[in-house]
Order: sequence, then structure tokens, then C-alpha cells
Amino acid sequence: MTAFRALVGVAAQEAFMYRGRYVVGVLIGLVQISVLFYVWRAIMGDGRSQSGYDWPQMRTYLLLSFLLTLLLSFGTEERVSASIRDGSVSMELLKPVPYLTLRSAELLAALLMELLSVGVCLAAAVLTVLPAVAPATGTRTLLALSFLLAVALKAAIAVTTGVICFWTTNVLGLIACRQALALLLSGAMFPLQMLPDWLRTVAYALPFQGTFNTPALIYFGRVGAGEAAGLVAVQAVWLGVLAGVAGLLLRRGFRRLDGYGG
Repeated sequence: MTAFRALVGVAAQEAFMYRGRYVVGVLIGLVQISVLFYVWRAIMGDGRSQSGYDWPQMRTYLLLSFLLTLLLSFGTEERVSASIRDGSVSMELLKPVPYLTLRSAELLAALLMELLSVGVCLAAAVLTVLPAVAPATGTRTLLALSFLLAVALKAAIAVTTGVICFWTTNVLGLIACRQALALLLSGAMFPLQMLPDWLRTVAYALPFQGTFNTPALIYFGRVGAGEAAGLVAVQAVWLGVLAGVAGLLLRRGFRRLDGYGG
């Protein structure tokens, strides 16, 4: 644990040195959420509801989407894939720490940076401008656990995507595809209830919905305590599956790794 804390500290210092990318990421997120805000206000501002959401609830929904999208959104796949492309992964394998532990420390440091430098401040500012609907009572413990698992799922999906760089020299297209699928099938752009039946079935069968749709359903009280517990369990299962897939891909990828020079 002491070694892990030291790794997180080093990764946090490195993240702080490149804090400009966090600011750029926040600005991009603000542009995206502003567009969605005005689109949904035009649709629902006259008191109409969509899929059971009224305007105050949809406003809160967009706020949650913005804040969760900020977390672990600043180039996680790029950092993993870059270490593979430039060969620095071979140096990381020489360290007396498992590769996934190094990546976990890096992700945790990035998460701390986001929470401390932009997350809390932005949440306070946006909540002041746009009062949020309070979460449903009775499932708040499950809601907190669901939010934690949602962030962990985002990290697992990002690492798995980055590791695929062992089999491709250009991961940008893959990352763009992952980002588009996550935005659509997680419910971050709009509630999954608005999707056609067949596409909603596909969305519920994939891990993306666990990164936003599950905590959103629990937050707004769309599910009871029993169903909420089941959804949280599904998040945990997907996290275990993705961690196993990432570990398997890493083991196979390391066999393909060749190093040259002295």
C-alpha cells in the first residue's frame, strides 16, 4: 500500500505538470454540455416531458452527464497506447510493480486531479447556476457505490481499448469509435429509454450503460432498492470481466513485445 501511494504521488506530480490538458478537456466538455443544454431546453422548456423526465430533471441529468464525463476523460487510452508504441512499456515491465498497478496509480492520480482541480469547483459553480434535483431517498448508499463502479468501469474500458494497440499501429480510430459508442450507449447524451427497442436492448447488453445509465436510474428513483442492487451487481460483474479481458490481452500482448538496442 505504501508503494502504491508513492506511485500515485509521482503520477499526480506528473499530471499537475501537464494541467493545461485538463483545462482544455473541461472547455471541450463545457461546449458539449452547453449544446445539449440549449437543445433540450428548446425541446422541453415549455413544460413538456420526455420519457418521464421533466425539464428540471433533464437539467440535472445533463449536469450529472457533464461531471461524470469529465472523470477519466483526458487521454487514458492515449497514455496506455503511447507507452506501447514508443516502447516505454518495456521499461515499465522492468519495474518491481505489476503493469496494471502502475496504470491504476496513474488513473487514480488523474482522477484526484480532476476532482480537486475542476470537478468540485465546476460542480459548485454549475449547481449555483442550475439548481439540481436531489437524488431519490432510500437508495443513496447504492447510488454512491454505483457512481464509484461507473468510474471504475470507465477506467477498465479505457485501459482495455489502449491495450489493443499491441495489435494496431494507429489507435486513434479505435478510440474515436469507443468514445462515440460510449456517448450513445451509456445514456450520457440522452436517456436510453429514448432509444428504439432493439438498440436499447443492445445498450443494456453492453458495459457502457453501467458508466452512466445505472447511476442515473438510481439517482432519479426510476428503480426500487432491489432492482438498484441488481444493477450495481451487473456493474461489478462487468468490471470483473473487463479486468480479466485486459489482463488476458496484456499477457498475449507482452509475448508480441520485442526490444532492440542496448
